[in-house]
Amino acid sequence: MTAALHPLDPDALARATAQAMYETDACSRAFGMEIAEVRAGYARLQMRVRPEFLNGHQTCHGGIIFTLADSTFAFACNSYNLNTVAAGCSIEYLRPVHGND
Repeated sequence: MTAALHPLDPDALARATAQAMYETDACSRAFGMEIAEVRAGYARLQMRVRPEFLNGHQTCHGGIIFTLADSTFAFACNSYNLNTVAAGCSIEYLRPVHGND
């Protein structure tokens, strides 16, 4: 007799989905993004601000910050193992981010 298959719990599914996505996400990896935490409906990524990410004011370029936010959003949205993409997004910058942050 074979043992019954048990589906992954939602957080384990989210982690497995994130890992599979990360392995094929060349952009997030090229920016040095790392998955800090993923669970069902939630993701937290981190990324060191490298010198080439700084703008003329020596703060992180807003587009780089937006890319981090967009990648994090993608990992959270896809955490249920259903392919999704964003239809729109806006961001508000609360404070400057400096090199090596």
